[in-house]
Amino acid sequence: MKIEKRRIALALAFVTSNFGAIAAMAAGPVIQGGGSSLVAPAIWAEIANFGTSVGAFTYYSADSAAGQNAFLNNLPALLAPGLGGTVDFANSDAALPSGASSTSGPLIQIPYIVTAITIPVVNNGQTITSTATPQTTPGQLHSIALNDSDLCGIFSGKLTNWNQVTNPETGTLYPTSRPITVVYRTDGSGTNELLTRHLSQVCTTGTGGNSNVAFVDSMTFIDSFPGMAVPSNFLGAGSSSGVRAAITNASSATVAYLSPAYTNTFLAPTSSVTTSAGAAQLQVASLLNANDGRYYAPAYPNATTALGTITPPTTRPRAATPANWVPAAGNPTTGYPVSGTSQIIVSQCYLDPNVAVAMVVFLASHYTNSSYAAIVHGNGFDTVPAAYLTQIENDFLSNASGFNLDINNSSVCVGIGR
Repeated sequence: MKIEKRRIALALAFVTSNFGAIAAMAAGPVIQGGGSSLVAPAIWAEIANFGTSVGAFTYYSADSAAGQNAFLNNLPALLAPGLGGTVDFANSDAALPSGASSTSGPLIQIPYIVTAITIPVVNNGQTITSTATPQTTPGQLHSIALNDSDLCGIFSGKLTNWNQVTNPETGTLYPTSRPITVVYRTDGSGTNELLTRHLSQVCTTGTGGNSNVAFVDSMTFIDSFPGMAVPSNFLGAGSSSGVRAAITNASSATVAYLSPAYTNTFLAPTSSVTTSAGAAQLQVASLLNANDGRYYAPAYPNATTALGTITPPTTRPRAATPANWVPAAGNPTTGYPVSGTSQIIVSQCYLDPNVAVAMVVFLASHYTNSSYAAIVHGNGFDTVPAAYLTQIENDFLSNASGFNLDINNSSVCVGIGR
């Protein structure tokens, strides 16, 4: 379903008052973006539902680091070899580095979706008998359960066989002896950061520790293995699709971490990845939250629960700092333990006013249109909390707050822009 023409007209009428005279748009400008592979299936579906007369959007799935670097330095070839033109926006599951800046105007970094990081478990040979853990896979009443010590041990290489892993429902080891292959992201991935953020807070080393390494919060997984090779049972893969392919083709017991949009139709019922012909329905684990003692599936409501009661910045100095818009939930008191947000990064200033209008209309559609909310949910993600949505509309899609942070604000974007 295409975005309604009337809605486009209303949105354009709303935003053009901030830009002055806007050139007629018989055919919308080309808008290029890219970065996070985690969120790519959802963005592709949103673009397919967006009117090209406003802007012809293209999204290149790479990784979060590539998206950040391509946007900050306006290097489109980092998103796709040989790509030219301008990088108009980026998506990243990791926050921009503190102090990041661009010569083409102030940066805007805002949460785009809320996500869990799932833990696929395949070929493990276990028979699931308990009903304590929630469903995570189509047709499956309940799932394999893992706790923090299991995650720390598996992803550090301390636990290398399934019979070393403790079933937190029973407190006993899983019975089947199967060597574990761990698939990890080799690229600069925000998925890496969301996982390692949690592991860095719950894993311990030394006598009685649950991990072989001290995990660090990083987009690069191997940063947690300084001066050493990753364990021999680890297999590297690039991008979410690469991890999914490695899991799907695995013949051994394999554990990984992955965007919900690449898992199965229970978590992501409309994702192009899970619904494509012959798509595997990956089994994923439920995780025990050590803080409230409950099991959670990586379903989007549980990811939002993990964020807790969060509020966006409400003063101009705080709202003008991109880092203040990224909520963190490394070790949440409740909800699915490995959760966070994926951000969209845009410029406040665009030299072409038609590009600015297209960006505002696209963002307004994403944040306020129920059809786009359905796409977000259908890919296994949640929409941003209501308090954030209101502030995003007031600060960046309009100037209702009076902060002059809105896209192409006439008092800020004088002769600058990308």
